[in-house]
Amino acid sequence: MIIGYAIMLLFILSFFKLPVGILNGLERIDILADVKKTKSSLASTIAKKDTMPFANNGTIPKDFTLIADFGHDSACSLNYFFKKLDSAKLAGKKVRIAYFGDSFVEGDEITDEIRLQLQTLFGGNGIGFLPVQSSVVYLYTQVKMNGSDWIDYNFRDNPYKFPLGLSGHLFYPYINASVEYRPKTSWLPTEAKLYTGKMAGKATIHTNVNGKNGLVTTISNQVINETILSAATPISTLKINTTSEEMPVYGISLEGSKGVYLDNYSFRGNTGILTQQISKEIMAGLNKYLKYDLIIIHYGINAVEHDKQSFPWFEASMNTIIRNMRRGFGNVPILLVSTSDMGYKYDGKYMTEKAVPYMVATQNKIARTNKVAFWNLFEAMGGDNTITKWVEGDTVLAAKDYTHMNVKGAKKIGDLFFEKLIASKNYYQGLTSNHK
Repeated sequence: MIIGYAIMLLFILSFFKLPVGILNGLERIDILADVKKTKSSLASTIAKKDTMPFANNGTIPKDFTLIADFGHDSACSLNYFFKKLDSAKLAGKKVRIAYFGDSFVEGDEITDEIRLQLQTLFGGNGIGFLPVQSSVVYLYTQVKMNGSDWIDYNFRDNPYKFPLGLSGHLFYPYINASVEYRPKTSWLPTEAKLYTGKMAGKATIHTNVNGKNGLVTTISNQVINETILSAATPISTLKINTTSEEMPVYGISLEGSKGVYLDNYSFRGNTGILTQQISKEIMAGLNKYLKYDLIIIHYGINAVEHDKQSFPWFEASMNTIIRNMRRGFGNVPILLVSTSDMGYKYDGKYMTEKAVPYMVATQNKIARTNKVAFWNLFEAMGGDNTITKWVEGDTVLAAKDYTHMNVKGAKKIGDLFFEKLIASKNYYQGLTSNHK
């Protein structure tokens, strides 16, 4: 009877916040805490299950946070991308990566760290593709950008249903539109290329490269058109302006003639569904010039629903995106990156949102189903409650929203991705060598 009354009392007290000083400062009693903890651990186990890289000789790497290449024996496997990386270093070839994501990679902080690490190892100088106007330009670490008088049609504001670019944007000049780029680092690009859409007639672009004025006429008869603004000369400043109000502009690429380039195509709040608005014609049109060697798809933080264990709508959306990208980009290897750790306040304390491991498991399933590569970022960054440590630890790495990274955290994520990418490259190429 005493045990029964005690359990009943504890159960009743679990619904109330206790006065300060009671039970060593514990605000709430939770008699199911151990059960909940076990449930969380089981969820993490679910997320880890079946994430080992597929290998044709059946071996499993010691580090299970390596990239799992479920297309290992297909024409879309990562080995094709890894060979391209080697060709960039040994033969001076150009290698290009498209990184699609949401606000987690917005502002290029994470992707810039990955880019710089790859360029240090395999060559390259320049940030790659950029818009002509951005609300998060202050976050860019490699380039200063100042654009004005551009009308921005995008995923959320496109009343005329214009064909949007890979970034989810399309820009039209308004009266006298301009944009200026200045590299912040010593990595000066040598090529500047403008990408425009189809229009009736041609458009005139006034350029100023390193203080020298020029005049360029755009080609305009294709779905996507490339116009060379500058070539062969290291660019310290680039400014363009135009009064051609009928000219649809997708963006500019600042790059060198060889090495690795990573283009950031992030859009805030995107669950991935918005990406379905990009047509296969636009993908193919831009890929004709940009020639991507790897497509990275990184969504999830906006799709996680509190305490949910299944995400059928997200799974269907991602299957559609991968299918569309294969139609638009062809047989380019695809890497799906899982959601990061996210926090939720349970009983007054931030912990890993219980839906996160289930979302990771869903993303793993999507990768397996579509035979693309998969990287478990959630586990690679530390798994359960990592985000709490990153927000509340001595070295603060994440924001108080318990979701997004600060500058230090972005660098850590970028370094972690690069480390696992190279380790995965060594692992898979070692398997190929041993198989031979």
